[in-house]
Amino acid sequence: MRIVIVGGGISGLACYLFLRKLIPSILPTSTELDITIIESHAATKRRARSPGSVDEAAGPVATTIASALGLAPNGLAVLRDLDETLFHEVANSGYPISHFHLANAIGWSLARLPATNQSDPQLHTVLISRQRLWDCLRMHVPDNAIADQCTVSGLTYTTDQRPIIKFSDGTPNLAADLVIGADGVKSVVKRCVTGDGETDEYPAVFDGLTGVGGFVPSSQLPDNEPRGRMTVTFGAHGFFGYGASTVAPQSNHFAMCTAPKGDEAVWWSTYETTHAPDTRNFDKEDILRQLKARHAGWKDPTIKQIVDEAVIDSIYPTYITPELPTWQTRGLVLVGDAAHAMQPSSGQGAAQGLEDAQVLSMLLAHYLERHYSLSAARAERQVPPTPGEAIDQASKKYFEMRKPRVKRIIHRAKQMGDTKRKKGLVEEWFTYLILWVIGKLPTDSFTQNIFNDLPAKEVKKVIEQEKAPPASTF
Repeated sequence: MRIVIVGGGISGLACYLFLRKLIPSILPTSTELDITIIESHAATKRRARSPGSVDEAAGPVATTIASALGLAPNGLAVLRDLDETLFHEVANSGYPISHFHLANAIGWSLARLPATNQSDPQLHTVLISRQRLWDCLRMHVPDNAIADQCTVSGLTYTTDQRPIIKFSDGTPNLAADLVIGADGVKSVVKRCVTGDGETDEYPAVFDGLTGVGGFVPSSQLPDNEPRGRMTVTFGAHGFFGYGASTVAPQSNHFAMCTAPKGDEAVWWSTYETTHAPDTRNFDKEDILRQLKARHAGWKDPTIKQIVDEAVIDSIYPTYITPELPTWQTRGLVLVGDAAHAMQPSSGQGAAQGLEDAQVLSMLLAHYLERHYSLSAARAERQVPPTPGEAIDQASKKYFEMRKPRVKRIIHRAKQMGDTKRKKGLVEEWFTYLILWVIGKLPTDSFTQNIFNDLPAKEVKKVIEQEKAPPASTF
């Protein structure tokens, strides 16, 4: 059985690790499992940092993932289910966030929102660079499982309807039983899932928000900064956030408690633009001038210091995936940004990609196990044990179970993203009022539901129900 994962980012690596964990034990001894990751960039393994160390190297894929993210508790729970060691590595490579401090441009504190779940012990959100998260996952994937610097150009099918991957760089065509599209917002696999494969009928859309940011010494943060705090500030012309992104040496917090900050912090500024900027050809000095003008007069002295000393290297326009009619068809299935790229305001991009990998792998293992059990029972009738039907069942159930949750998160992310756009005076103060009211509520039920209602539990219920014998009619 051959599975090909197109895309070696966070979702693609997680898919590989979950499939390797769950699938081999349920396959017949006569069936070999071949899982290959196809990646267009270099994907060299690089040892993840230890707590408190300085991350000086840019890394193999820094051009695509050189930014930070908040890995929410539900995403960390997925990693814990996958591999306890990997979970510890990821958690201790970032900074544990217990709460978000919401403020406005004139210096008023608006709200304190929890960034933990309700488990015992609680899991904290971890602020971590994308590069470090990728490094941690990559260390667990063997080199011979990744074919990097290979460019997928399209897909077709064999006469027996197995997908065939085509390449534009001379790599021979590759047939598979299942192709998982983890190839991001410009997904080639998506073109084949939702259309004829030639044109993208659901191209990623620029949502009007662009971000700049970077890493700075944590000495630029306030001396009295409470442990576990991330500060996010709203104003008339955009948004500014900052927080520690590493912990002090030997601070093994495992995302279950706060920890002293290390030597690195991250900052980012999001603002509204009419057109998507060219990420490879832009005027860095002009972007820096805009940054300083946008936050001129903001009262937080930390923001002023960061902006005054900022160096602009990259710019990050936000693209989102339109709602797709399906994430799967005939041996093809989408995960992560290829299926549902969402605004960073969701705080859920990486976590939802990890959930995709877990749910898809659990369902595939379940339906393959049932398929091969039935095949064994039919052996005397010489029924060929092809996995196509099981793959289709798993893919359809995956889409059915994942779409409602993702749709809710995308809707909420749009609402939060709108607070970062340009605002008139009335709209600005109305935004402050709404954020203040949210801070006075006993709990943010939506966020806590996302943090605590883990999809793996629902998958287990579905599997148990399908394995249970039918109820007696007598």
